[in-house]
Amino acid sequence: MDSLPQSELASRLTLNCQNASVDGEKIKQLPVTILDVFDESALSTSVKEELYKCYPNSKRAHLKSGGNFPYVSRSAEVNLYIQIHLRDFHGTRFSAIDPEMITDADREAIKQKLETDGAEANSE
Repeated sequence: MDSLPQSELASRLTLNCQNASVDGEKIKQLPVTILDVFDESALSTSVKEELYKCYPNSKRAHLKSGGNFPYVSRSAEVNLYIQIHLRDFHGTRFSAIDPEMITDADREAIKQKLETDGAEANSE
């Protein structure tokens, strides 16, 4: 966390403190990835289990540690899981990358990096 600029840290903490919710019925058919940590966090096991029941078809991204703020303390791993989740949207209108701004060589490099990083994350 010491390497994060103050503005980035403030943005990440603000994101965590937003009072917002999504109607689960409206997104049941969308791909969902649930990020979870194995160490102590504010969510009890029963709340986590209830979340899993609400999204039975979700992918689960597990981190060994990260507490209540895994996107701050384990940002590289969280970013990897976000990239993996967003892969499903490449080439669609929901893509996070403008297709006109990326070359075929870039696509191949990204694909190889995601495969390499994904294999490393799963081996931990």
